Amino acid sequence: MKTMLAAAVALTALASPALAQRDAPYKAVGTEPFWGLTIDSRTMKFETPDRRPVIVATPRVINGFAGEIYKTRRIDVNIVHRACSDGMSDRTYRDTVTVTVDGRRYQGCGGGSAQAENPRSVIEGNWQVQSIGGVPVMRGSNVTLSFNGNRVSGNTGCNSLNGDFRMERGFLNAGPLATTRRACLGRYAITQERNLLDLLGQRLSVSRNRDGKLVLSGRAGKTLVLAPARAPGRR
Repeated sequence: MKTMLAAAVALTALASPALAQRDAPYKAVGTEPFWGLTIDSRTMKFETPDRRPVIVATPRVINGFAGEIYKTRRIDVNIVHRACSDGMSDRTYRDTVTVTVDGRRYQGCGGGSAQAENPRSVIEGNWQVQSIGGVPVMRGSNVTLSFNGNRVSGNTGCNSLNGDFRMERGFLNAGPLATTRRACLGRYAITQERNLLDLLGQRLSVSRNRDGKLVLSGRAGKTLVLAPARAPGRR
């Protein structure tokens, strides 16, 4: 009887999605404020733009009725296997995640996109950038990106860019990128270009949202949202 019970417990642990972290880290993100959580077999790391990262040893996972629970002195994580939208990019994740850090509670989403696709096939083609870090692109600016083969090209709204990109373990890594040196007109255009290039310099996860738009997610939950570019002559 004890042998059967031990086998059942082992099978439950193997079936737990969160324990897949031995192969790939579990990631969760949130907005208002932006935050990011990474759980691997050794550590849990919580990050926000306005504070130093909080890193603790990964505790033994508690398999709850609806998901997984991690409890430490500084970080508590409650993962519920219920679909979740980040409320900004319309990207849908598999899990709803609550994180408590030093007594402060954060709500967000995790577990990756609910729609599993080949990232390279997802990004191939021409795209119109709609928002950068949650901020819509400036009206009248033509911000574009194109991914073809292992090359990326596009326009920041005032300068052209091009360079190489590669896919590594499902993440997009672009660069180094070369840009023209035309002066951007206006503070907003300068900020928009800087934010775009900063995000493209990060390791980005790749997914599509419910509207078929491309979502590239970087640090602290910041995203690039891209819509398929219209073919010339089409309206």
